[in-house]
Amino acid sequence: MTSALRCRATRALVVMAGALTLALPVPPHALPARAAATAAPETLPLDMVVAVDESGSLSAGAVSREIEATSTIAQSVLNPQSRVTVIGFGSNNGRPGQNAVDQVCRPTVVGDGVSLQYLSECVKGLHRRTDEEGNDTDHVAALTQALATLRDGSPANALKVVFLLTDGHLDVPRSPAYGSGSEADPVVRQRRNEGAAQQLGDVIGQTQREGVQIWPLGFGAGVTQENLDRFAAGGSRAGCDAREESRPRARIVRDDRDVTRSLFEAYAAATCSGLTPTDSTTVEDGQVRELKVEIPLIATDGTITVSKSDPRVLAEFVDPRGRTVTTGTAGDSTFAHSGANTATEALRIVNPLNGTWTVRLKAPQRLSRRLVSATALWQGAVQAAIVPEPPSARAGQEVRIRLSLVTRRGAITDEEALRGLTFSVTATGGGLAQPQTVQVRDDGSAPDDREHDGRYAGVFAAPQGPGDVTLTGVVAGTGIRAERVPTTVTVGAAETVVQGQIEFDGDGTVRQGEVVRGRVTVHNGASSPRRARLALRSVAGVRATPAPDGPVTLPPGDSTTPFTIRFGKDAALGGASMEVRLADDGDPAVAYASGLLTVSVERPPTWWETYRRYIAAAALVLLLAGVTLLLVRAARRRRVNVRGLSVALTLDGERTGAELKAPSRWSPRFRFALRGDTYAARLVPPGPDDGDQVFTVCRAGAGVTVQTPEGDRYPLGMGVESEPLPSGHRLVFRDAAKRRGTARRAGLRRPAKPAPPAPGPAPGPAPGPAPDPGGEPRDREDSWQRTAPDYDSPWL
Repeated sequence: MTSALRCRATRALVVMAGALTLALPVPPHALPARAAATAAPETLPLDMVVAVDESGSLSAGAVSREIEATSTIAQSVLNPQSRVTVIGFGSNNGRPGQNAVDQVCRPTVVGDGVSLQYLSECVKGLHRRTDEEGNDTDHVAALTQALATLRDGSPANALKVVFLLTDGHLDVPRSPAYGSGSEADPVVRQRRNEGAAQQLGDVIGQTQREGVQIWPLGFGAGVTQENLDRFAAGGSRAGCDAREESRPRARIVRDDRDVTRSLFEAYAAATCSGLTPTDSTTVEDGQVRELKVEIPLIATDGTITVSKSDPRVLAEFVDPRGRTVTTGTAGDSTFAHSGANTATEALRIVNPLNGTWTVRLKAPQRLSRRLVSATALWQGAVQAAIVPEPPSARAGQEVRIRLSLVTRRGAITDEEALRGLTFSVTATGGGLAQPQTVQVRDDGSAPDDREHDGRYAGVFAAPQGPGDVTLTGVVAGTGIRAERVPTTVTVGAAETVVQGQIEFDGDGTVRQGEVVRGRVTVHNGASSPRRARLALRSVAGVRATPAPDGPVTLPPGDSTTPFTIRFGKDAALGGASMEVRLADDGDPAVAYASGLLTVSVERPPTWWETYRRYIAAAALVLLLAGVTLLLVRAARRRRVNVRGLSVALTLDGERTGAELKAPSRWSPRFRFALRGDTYAARLVPPGPDDGDQVFTVCRAGAGVTVQTPEGDRYPLGMGVESEPLPSGHRLVFRDAAKRRGTARRAGLRRPAKPAPPAPGPAPGPAPGPAPDPGGEPRDREDSWQRTAPDYDSPWL
């Protein structure tokens, strides 16, 4: 047997034992108040013996790994109701002081730091045996010692397991316990091995009779599957549940890297625990690395174990909500963190948050590259809540069975969390000749009324003979330890006088402070009314109240009574399961109808969640209105902005002086003054002394409106001359913005250049409108403007 592998296996196995058994029952005083009150389902206690073959050679490196095992065990705070024993075995060859088996760690129920410290020290006693100590392999003595240990003081209802680390080859040719004679005689040596093999068969059979499982792990070049299978098949085959993978089987470890993983797998299978994939990486020289492990919703207990390779590496455990946790409590979760100064750290959790946990590792400076890994081992302590509908039946009547899965925190309604589990109901007793299995399902097909709501349904036909039939829910799957709580259906020969059915409305969810509505339909075959009362029986401590909470009258014949189940504002979030019963008011033991209510309790919506849609719609309307107003205002500002306008003076059709531009900033008005006489007239920005000589111009469509100093207002198109000013000059405007689209929409156009005359005789005077008495054309559109003769100049 390879001693290095054996030592690593021993270390990892004791870690496994501590990790899982800490996830087993915890005394009520160690739980927060709410957890203690609702912790009906519990995991299974464990009584484990680790038997380590010491017949191989040990190198200095193997001894170092055994010392490392001391730190590993110290991190595995075991559950107070579980027990671990470690023995090492070789052979007794008849020499003074030799013992085939050494008790390396006495049977230890670990409940405090003193016990942990003892285990961390005692494992150092595992060592390579010398010839003087007896270094052959005596499996008979090892299993005999393990059985004696498990018989004495085993915890109540504990699962008894022996983990056997060996090469599987029985070899006691020098042991006088299996026959007299000289060890140098080959015949004697063979006879001793044959005698030991026969006794080994007997002691393996005894482990089966006493309900002790053997889980062999094989090491070394000479190990064979056949030798190991003898141990696994010969011990008890009654696993932690009925699944084939929960039955003992042998594993061979061929690679040093597979030791820990193989032991994790064996330990998880033996104890019906779940095992997450190991996340690993390397860390060195001040680096920070993160490892991720998943703890599923169904887990009620778990341990995250971190292998750091070097005790100087620091580890932090971060829950799915981003909180760094250590020893103590948070909500209804309790934590035990250990191993900060060793090569292995562990965080043990009662009632863990489900989701992705993060292990943050920080390496010290000048650390060479090391492999680090993290694994989560978890178990779900569950209970199958089962309710028959109706609770009392006549012979041959079909009884609908409802079943839900409940943990300490309440019912599991999440479809993903239930995936991979198998559900059934076993009916026994009464008029049944033999147990019957009732298949249940949650697919929405009859008799199930809603798919994937966590409430399974099946149909059981009551036997023809009267009596009490016991129904027991059976749940199996990876990581599940189900407590079986039976219920009874009373079967009578005659038709039941009063019988009813309970139905629930809704979609399987309810908010804190709200109600679930239902109705109970009853057939009263008696000639007189009956008085009954609604009652609740919570499976996991869920607080709810029925209404009506007083007696109800059931008249003869058929009747329907509506009711509500109110969940308090402080009702625990998550799945809730309870039995609703309609029982006789005078004798509550007599039930007329029953129903299983399984819902997911959610927190009520906040004010923001309730009104956010309306607020969002109002905000959108306001936003659109605001944007519209801004766009309208911006369009108006662009429309009235005089920036880009220029004004000039003309005299006899010719431009005189420099043009004057409107302000470059935004402004709705363009103001200017006229100074000088006829030959020196010019346009200038208004000054303090120009109060009675100021023109004010505003945009008006494609043109402008001019207000004269006298207060008169006149429209004027672009490129169109105004009426003469007192000085004889005329005003003409141009727009640098060239708002052609606006001009077209307004129906205004710049005056077109006259077409050149056609060749030929000079035309006579064109007929035109008769002048009015004032000498002006009568068809002129505006008396204050005229078209400039030519505005092809660049400034127009």
